[in-house]
Amino acid sequence: MNADRVHPELGPRVAARLITLILLILPIAAACGTQPPVPAPAGTQSTKPSRSAAADAAKAVAEASAGAFVIADAKPLSRTVHPYPTASSYGESWSQAARLIWGAGLLDLDANTLEYIPYLASEWNISDDGKTVTFKLRDGLKWSDGQPLTVDDFLFAWQNAAKEENDFAELDALGQIESYTSPGPGSIVVKLDETLARDIALAVANTIVPVPRHVWSGKPWNDPVVNPEISKPTVVSGPYVPKEWNATEGAVLERNPSWFKGQPSLERVVLRPIQPPSAAVDVVRGNQAHWAPTIQPSQYADARQDPNLNLYEWSAANGVYRVLEFNLTREPLKDKRLREALSRAVNRQEAMQVAESTPGDLQYTFLSPGNTRWHNANVEKYEFSLDRARTLLQEAGYRREGDRLLDPRGQALELQLLYPSSSGPRARLATYLQQQYRQLGVELETKGLETNAYFDEVTKGNFDLSLGTWGGGSIDPDLAAKGQLVSGGPQNVTGFSSERVDNLFRQAASELDPIKRKALYDELQRLVSDELPSLYLYVVRSFSPMSKSVAGVQPNKLEALDLNDALTRWSHAR
Repeated sequence: MNADRVHPELGPRVAARLITLILLILPIAAACGTQPPVPAPAGTQSTKPSRSAAADAAKAVAEASAGAFVIADAKPLSRTVHPYPTASSYGESWSQAARLIWGAGLLDLDANTLEYIPYLASEWNISDDGKTVTFKLRDGLKWSDGQPLTVDDFLFAWQNAAKEENDFAELDALGQIESYTSPGPGSIVVKLDETLARDIALAVANTIVPVPRHVWSGKPWNDPVVNPEISKPTVVSGPYVPKEWNATEGAVLERNPSWFKGQPSLERVVLRPIQPPSAAVDVVRGNQAHWAPTIQPSQYADARQDPNLNLYEWSAANGVYRVLEFNLTREPLKDKRLREALSRAVNRQEAMQVAESTPGDLQYTFLSPGNTRWHNANVEKYEFSLDRARTLLQEAGYRREGDRLLDPRGQALELQLLYPSSSGPRARLATYLQQQYRQLGVELETKGLETNAYFDEVTKGNFDLSLGTWGGGSIDPDLAAKGQLVSGGPQNVTGFSSERVDNLFRQAASELDPIKRKALYDELQRLVSDELPSLYLYVVRSFSPMSKSVAGVQPNKLEALDLNDALTRWSHAR
């Protein structure tokens, strides 16, 4: 996937975890290259390996690479593979490793149908009031050491993850659970505090994944020195067991002989961090690795033309998208006619071609067109038309005087656009907008800021226009775009406030009938488009290069090729 594929939500809250494949990604910098080192949790000792340990790890990884499936990633490995990470260790590196080591929870989210499917549970049901979810575990589940995996392992995980002092990144989600119990062998009952829509209830109930009680009991939950299972688990529930783990040098994973789905096709998987990030695809080209999940956007064209690579491309339901955000708290932009005029001066297709090194798809609502579960295509699109833009400005009392556009008071209209200077695509978008608005007589100052400074200014409302990037995360509107649109929402940077929008989101969050819930989100998309707090531009397609020696790979509707244990079905082509 594209290395600019980042998901900068403006807030610390994470609503549902990747290990359950709801695919929310922790807010990170708006233009990331490599993932920064993860600090050790407060109160723990450093687990940084010695030079000799690193050398030993590098040697072990190199030796294990022969005959293994090698993944070359532009990011260092996570220093922890704790099944319940703290916010500081929760990111893409942790997520990819967690899928291989811990698998999913009671349920999985099918990356093609976008519906929940059984995983460690064989079946489940939701009470009529939507507040109680009952699961039945599969028969014969085992940990990688052959010991039975039972409801006690789920209860043990719940009892520890729910403790505030253990600082689980998903503690807010657990706060929606009233009780987590087992009325008998193989049965788990999750009672929620309030009625939630079916998918949200399942997301919350599915937050708990099992932890091997017979291994972790009596050990500290967050101290990797006293509890080495945190840094290198020896007993796991997923398809692969770590044999070597070094955040800098790499990791070696081997088949879990007791995995409930049977033997993975690939006997051994090696994770190799590659620096600089641009070298990851070269390692695949040189037959030193089979897959580079994350490459630089500037490498897309070369990778696509390389005869030795398969470059998989797809439009993800939760893909990254670009958006032009208006500050509705500032006087000139309170007038929708001005916002629409500025919107109609933008040719989305042209903007995308100017800004991106990779292909994309035009987007018109707060949901990606690839989100076939919830997307509504029947909204006002604000198609490009400079003539219509000029008419709207005249209707709003603006008039042209030479090269300048004067507002109703006779003052030249001057606006400022903020963007993170570390994002090449958004810098190019800013220049494009400046040129387009000049045709209307609008003087647009473009201002690139360091990422943290950009977020700080936008969060405080110190902007006229802002170029935002959103995406990743859940496909469910309540767990994704809602925070950008409800009054006072944690990611609502535009100052948009609509009692009707608030009420519709509130109603949809607890609507138990999926058909009625879809109708509510259809109406929300129409309403938000009509109000125009932001202009949605386009979603960037996902892409990922793979050696042609790998067989069985199929893109899905979400943002990673290896979801739903897909990697366990890949093989070396004959």
